[in-house]
Amino acid sequence: MSDTLALARKRLSTAATAWFFTAAAGQWAFIAFIVLYFTPPLLHGDPLAMNSKPHISGWVPGDNAGNLQFVMHVFLGALVTLSGLVQLVPAIRRRWPAVHRWNGRLFMVTALVASLTGFYLTWVRGSQLNLPSALSTSLNSALILVFVALAWRNAWQRDFAAHRRNALRAWVLVNGVWFLRIGIIIAGLALAPLGASFSYDGVVFLGVSFASWIVPLALLQLYLVAERSTRPALPHAVAVLFYALAVLTAAGGAAAAAFMWWPYL
Repeated sequence: MSDTLALARKRLSTAATAWFFTAAAGQWAFIAFIVLYFTPPLLHGDPLAMNSKPHISGWVPGDNAGNLQFVMHVFLGALVTLSGLVQLVPAIRRRWPAVHRWNGRLFMVTALVASLTGFYLTWVRGSQLNLPSALSTSLNSALILVFVALAWRNAWQRDFAAHRRNALRAWVLVNGVWFLRIGIIIAGLALAPLGASFSYDGVVFLGVSFASWIVPLALLQLYLVAERSTRPALPHAVAVLFYALAVLTAAGGAAAAAFMWWPYL
């Protein structure tokens, strides 16, 4: 490997790490909000208080099955986000491989159950804004099931290179809900100077809904191609892109925390 290529790959890795830290900060804020907002009403026996923040359908008196799925989905979302962050820390994988393996199992099982509860809420309970956005969410969840199954099979076959790729794809898709919130904030801020308002039944929201998992998945694929490229230009270019994405993610994560989560605490 030439020195130029080695430098390009190092810069790509550093840029990806910078983006991961900004994403991790935003996801920690997301986890903190879920715990701080949803836990007190359950502990105090006042689950209707969870509806003080608008939901498509939150706690519905008398709907025991739907309420159980709702609560499971919310807290499993926090758990799978936390587990995914732990799984991506290289030091844990190197120093405590057993922790990495067992946390990986936790991540996969939690992702599967969270996806299934999401299907129930969308198609059985009817928690959907409109059909196109419901289809987007369900396609996201279906792909989570696919890539979790592939990652599990790769690990069983000890094909760790394929396992890493498919586990990363599952991680990106699991965070589609978080990317959606970042996308909504960024789209809203971009429309404001134009005098346009963000509508949940408008074409912009539908575009953000699909982009929230398609774009991150495409960017991950670009990164995977770049890190194996033998031409320095590609990893250099993708490194610049990921530094820009780190800035955008930091801004979007901070705005989501400030406008979508913390006002309800």
